[in-house]
Amino acid sequence: MNRVKLLSLLLTGLLLTACDKCPLPCGKYEHNLLIYMAADNSLSDLASNNMTEIIKGSSIPRDHALLVFIDRKGQGAFLIRPYTRNNNLFLDTLYSYGVVNSAHPDLLKQVIGQARDECPAQSYGLILWSHGTGWLPKGLYGETPQYGIQRHTVASPFLYDIYDPAYPRTKTFAQDGNSEMEISSLATALKDYHHDYICFDACLMADIQTYYQMRDACDYIMGSPAEIIDTGFPYDKLSSVMFPYRGLSNLTALCDAYYDKYNAKTGYNRSGTISLVRTEYIAELAVSFKNLIADGGKDPTEIDRSGLQTYDRLSEHVFWDIDQIAELIGSSIRSGEFKTALNKTVVYKKATEKFITIPINHFSGLAAYLPTTALPRTQSAFRLTSWNEYIGWLAD
Repeated sequence: MNRVKLLSLLLTGLLLTACDKCPLPCGKYEHNLLIYMAADNSLSDLASNNMTEIIKGSSIPRDHALLVFIDRKGQGAFLIRPYTRNNNLFLDTLYSYGVVNSAHPDLLKQVIGQARDECPAQSYGLILWSHGTGWLPKGLYGETPQYGIQRHTVASPFLYDIYDPAYPRTKTFAQDGNSEMEISSLATALKDYHHDYICFDACLMADIQTYYQMRDACDYIMGSPAEIIDTGFPYDKLSSVMFPYRGLSNLTALCDAYYDKYNAKTGYNRSGTISLVRTEYIAELAVSFKNLIADGGKDPTEIDRSGLQTYDRLSEHVFWDIDQIAELIGSSIRSGEFKTALNKTVVYKKATEKFITIPINHFSGLAAYLPTTALPRTQSAFRLTSWNEYIGWLAD
């Protein structure tokens, strides 16, 4: 079947039945990249667009495997393998799942296992595609602030009319109908499957609370501390920058491709923040932040936040720049030690001048929560994070 026919079948939901496997003589691939698209939500059509980009841009070496799990609204879920043979593109539908909840950690774990059984490899990568609200548990994104006599936070919210066509849509990890996968569940689902890297094509995922809990799941984590425009990663360039996979150079090339995609746009669409973190240094980063707090750190509720970089557009901000937080709450010596640890941890960072309406004046590549009594439910959730349990910022 020709390429045009394959694309037509995909876009109409008539996916190909499974073809014969193409095992390698050595029995293992060099690299296996799985894209997990939890799109049974408002992003369903965007998943179709990204899948088209993946197929049109695919040129996959024989010793590499690319697999895509896609769950779209009203279409059911499938595990698909695009591959190249003799300069021709083919698609295998390896599994058809029917109607499932792609935000359930057991399904994610199942799909990862099946992808590895189909194409065992020397190394593995994972792209998680969906809505995202960082470390926040379900229902806490946009908690209504409860102020006392006067508002303590002086930072201005970056709000806008979401129905105004002048503003691009964003991806607001996984959402399936009313179900969401919280970070603790995600970390549990991934604990038996170590990856070379995990990339979040979802909003607000590059925060220390999320990354600290996932530090053992992979060697590198890529994500955005701000939101992500709904068109997502540069999937048309994915195979060209990631294959053949050689490690860090591929990951920085993907970061570059992401930044270049959005930096080349105009107006509000020129909005992109991206960073890459080396997880082996996250524990050291946590130690330095804990020392910073213990050594006379300032009360976070008393800090003037007016000059502090935020990454969200909430009326009471939750995602702040971690480097600036350290500068504000700690001594010069302790904040300097933290910056040294941060520079080892964040190996890549780039940002456009603004993200829609948010000026990006300071960019360390990682966000963090700065406690505030104006968000009591968020405060309670933060107390239970593994990050807070280690650094001891808020007591039970």
